[in-house]
Amino acid sequence: MSKVASANERMAATFDTDRLMHELGQFRRFHVMNYFLLALTVFAAALYAINYVFLAADVPYRCVVPECETFNSTEYSPPWLDAALPAGGRDRRCSRRSPLDPQQSCDGATFSEELQECDRWLYASNDTIVAEFNLGCQEWKRTLVGTIHNIGMLVSLPIFGYISDRWGRKRALILSCTLVGAIGSLKAFSISYEMYVIIEFLETLAGASAFPAAYILTIELLGQDKRVLTTAFLGIVLVIGGLSFAMLAKTFSYWRTFILVVYPPSLLFLSYIYLLPESIRWLLSKGYKEEAVAIIMKAVKMNSVTLSDETMKQLNEEKQRPVEQKKEDPEQQGLWMQVLRSPIIMMRLAICSWWWITCTFVFYGLAINSVSLAGDKYTNYMLVVSVEVIAVVTNALVLDRVGRKRTLLVAYTVCGLSCMAITFVPKSLPWLVTVLYLVGKIAITQAFSGIYMYTSELFPTHARHSLLGFCSMVGRIGSIVAPQMPLLAIYVEWLPSVLFGAAALVAGGLMLTTPETLNTRLPDTIKEAEQIASRKIRPAPPTDDIQMNDSRL
Repeated sequence: MSKVASANERMAATFDTDRLMHELGQFRRFHVMNYFLLALTVFAAALYAINYVFLAADVPYRCVVPECETFNSTEYSPPWLDAALPAGGRDRRCSRRSPLDPQQSCDGATFSEELQECDRWLYASNDTIVAEFNLGCQEWKRTLVGTIHNIGMLVSLPIFGYISDRWGRKRALILSCTLVGAIGSLKAFSISYEMYVIIEFLETLAGASAFPAAYILTIELLGQDKRVLTTAFLGIVLVIGGLSFAMLAKTFSYWRTFILVVYPPSLLFLSYIYLLPESIRWLLSKGYKEEAVAIIMKAVKMNSVTLSDETMKQLNEEKQRPVEQKKEDPEQQGLWMQVLRSPIIMMRLAICSWWWITCTFVFYGLAINSVSLAGDKYTNYMLVVSVEVIAVVTNALVLDRVGRKRTLLVAYTVCGLSCMAITFVPKSLPWLVTVLYLVGKIAITQAFSGIYMYTSELFPTHARHSLLGFCSMVGRIGSIVAPQMPLLAIYVEWLPSVLFGAAALVAGGLMLTTPETLNTRLPDTIKEAEQIASRKIRPAPPTDDIQMNDSRL
């Protein structure tokens, strides 16, 4: 690490940013405006998160029987169909019978028992890419879209994590939000399956980091006592975005139309260059004191607050001059060298990665399977998304009272037991399967919502997005595997539920190995992050003497 970075870290360690955030008043005009701007990016991210659930959804299709119909036939259920196709399952979609007498009308014909593989299909709906790109009986190609989508997320997160920590949260957010709008819109003009999946990868590569960047910007705007409310607020926005996604998909059911309606508006996020301020915490941690002071003074004016004399003294002090440092501190190394030299941070990084793998694997696995439940797929999806509100509200009520560790431990355990129990439910009790399914979805949503905050609190400011991005990147292994679970269920019906449950129970056990972060300030340095477990890190400043608005959004 350079002398400048060394000096900046010392300045971050001495400047009390939590007290500053409290003094600015966390629910006044400046903050509410920024909450609104950031909420729009989170809402947009929810529209794109798993769009393949509907855009690459399965549709009813059957073999074309050339002896009985023309290749351009549009009649999906002619009278002779049941005699020409096998009884059910995959064979009915991928195999057919031929009439014993080709000269006889198919309406009264007798068909052979020998099955032939189909080479043409008739689709009941052209709303998804399955019909558009003729993916009949190629289920692996359909599910591969979700896997490619999540591989893009895996690649994206470390890249944008580095951009965020190196050049700023604001730049990373704007870049991610606008690129996903530009690249995603190109999917509507795909002329082949191969073109579609390539653009799907590039879109996710560009846009997967929008939510992490928005989350970190939001949490760094607040003091430690409002982090839970931040997580709940963004969780509700994600639910609203998920419900809107399903309603838009139902309204604009043709996949090309949906893309052209949903993606282009994201180009408007370019205006955030002028509307959204950079993270004050990030600016101070990087030594950009003049830029930070300018934003702070703007916030003071908009919020009509007065900073304490101690804070004003710190802000007005001349910036530390790194040229005065004669020798580079041998203990100060590059970011990843610091991490590698810290067994505590390395252990946390490994544990957090498994938490994220579990969250993405179970969360997306259950969401993907929801459209396969009986009934309207859009209604089912909205039901599964709606129950997430229970998890978000529960977190808001208990995380600041019970603590992060206990809450997440219970969430992982309940999820694991619910998913495991599904395996033992008799088929005569489908309602019980649905109940356990929803309980598992609520629990994993609670864990996913809380793990963002908990992971952020375990790592220091100057490396927070990079390390959070690393955990999230490794976690995408779970979401890469999740789209393949419906295929696995074809061969071993009970195995996906067991895998979901086992992963959650292991994650719950690992929760016992990390420190509680309740009532601790966000660490600014590696050393402070290491000291969380020993409680040597400075507590958050008292708020009794600070004038602020405690109203809830």
